[in-house]
Amino acid sequence: MDGHSIRPCYIPGAIMHTLLAAPIHALPLDIMRVLVGGVLFVYFANALRQARDFSDPDGLIDHRLSVRLFPPTRIGLFQPGMPGWVFRAVYLCACAAAVLVVVGWHPRAAAVFLFAVAVSTYRWKALAAYLDDSIVHLFCLWLILLPVGTTLNLAALPGAGGDAAGPAAVSDWATATVPGTAPRAFMANMALIYLVAGLYKFASPMWRDGAAMHAALKMPIARAPDFWSIRHRSGLRLVTWAALFLEPLFVLIFVLPAGSAAKWALLAAAAVFHLGIIATLKIPYSNALMLAALVVPFAPEIVQGGLQGVPGLAAAGSASRLATSAPTATDTTATGTGPADLAALTLVALLAIMSVWQAVRAWRRLPKPGQPYSGMAWANPVRALLWLVGLYQSYRLFDWVDKRNYHARYEVRSLRPGRERRVDPRELFPDGMRHLLLQSYFFGNVWLQMEPEKLAAVRSSLLERHARRFARAHPDAGDIEAVAVVQRITPDNLELTRGERLPLMRFTCAGGQARVHLPDGPPTEPAVRRVPD
Repeated sequence: MDGHSIRPCYIPGAIMHTLLAAPIHALPLDIMRVLVGGVLFVYFANALRQARDFSDPDGLIDHRLSVRLFPPTRIGLFQPGMPGWVFRAVYLCACAAAVLVVVGWHPRAAAVFLFAVAVSTYRWKALAAYLDDSIVHLFCLWLILLPVGTTLNLAALPGAGGDAAGPAAVSDWATATVPGTAPRAFMANMALIYLVAGLYKFASPMWRDGAAMHAALKMPIARAPDFWSIRHRSGLRLVTWAALFLEPLFVLIFVLPAGSAAKWALLAAAAVFHLGIIATLKIPYSNALMLAALVVPFAPEIVQGGLQGVPGLAAAGSASRLATSAPTATDTTATGTGPADLAALTLVALLAIMSVWQAVRAWRRLPKPGQPYSGMAWANPVRALLWLVGLYQSYRLFDWVDKRNYHARYEVRSLRPGRERRVDPRELFPDGMRHLLLQSYFFGNVWLQMEPEKLAAVRSSLLERHARRFARAHPDAGDIEAVAVVQRITPDNLELTRGERLPLMRFTCAGGQARVHLPDGPPTEPAVRRVPD
């Protein structure tokens, strides 16, 4: 055989490795870094603002009870008995770390601290943890794993010092590339979120018949639940079906070729999807972060087209094609696989296995796994493993609307003799997202699996601490009575006409202290009339 006719053979695994690690542009990653850092700043600033209610020893949550009920939540920076100033100091440092992420000064090191604080936050507030906490600490982890900080950093700005400072360094931002393994794993994670969340909704009767959005917008987690009425039913039905159809298709954003009309159309739909949720529901941080993530799959469009009018960057347009052109099997530029890349691939693999495991169990109608720190967590050991290393993830989003669609309003009265009057319910039961999650324990409409006696202990503790909070603001308010009107939001009860009164408590405020009287036999599940599904 003629030696010159021999062609090189490539092992399929090596080819896949080369394609996976092919360089991509650094600038879009850092645009996302700046956006994510801004969201994290607001998130931790809000945690600082709410420390009095949710972190302090005398706040609304009895943290000693919480860690006793769920012992693994003790794993974190925060421990029972810590004074309130510790939490404020940590959240203030987290805000500073988020600023470092935004300006690009050692952003990955700053993200390590942010991840530790975010994980400790959701564990410390386990009774009131929700979707925003889940997505926030996931993005903190990805800031550690992604090769961010190459561009859009202080070191390259004129006057910032360093050999690379000045316009020349800025002009290099359009051509700067980084290994693509971790960014591609990140995009796979984002696609997995859309895929799992979208497909699970098809198992929900209310999503299939078009009532899910109307029910969600009537729940307390909505920003204006009183605005939506039966006249909006037809329009919200169309919105529900549009979301049901489009959400799984958002996966295509991460695989369609650059410049594809379908890709741009899906981006517009995803922007409307997330902005609509931010505008109508009290879950802004997760949706803002998912919007920021959409910058990464549009890296070719951003570098090749979006920067043409920027001085110093447009001239680099031709060279910028390195990272956006299809790599070949022989291209070995920047294809090394480091620890962060391996961790990123392992993370996505575990998340995918966890999701498949959960889907198989649901399909077989086996008992659903509980939270990773409950006794049933090991029914999905991958999820439990991820939780133990700091990740609490479940991409089943809003498919729970059929079972969790409760509406509650409160009636609070001052019972002073001769001066009986109504009190603004928000003074006793605030309407922030975490407040609403805590209030769900009043009715047994809970997310954490626990025995009835544990639920009763949590309910009693929360009611007493709400009364104490009210007494601090109204030291001598006298006797106060609180009643809840609770009902299911079903397709035949969108006008909320079937509520039933549930006495919560009476308490007496004197000298800034509250003496609480709870009704006998607190319910372990919502005490409301069952309406037809």
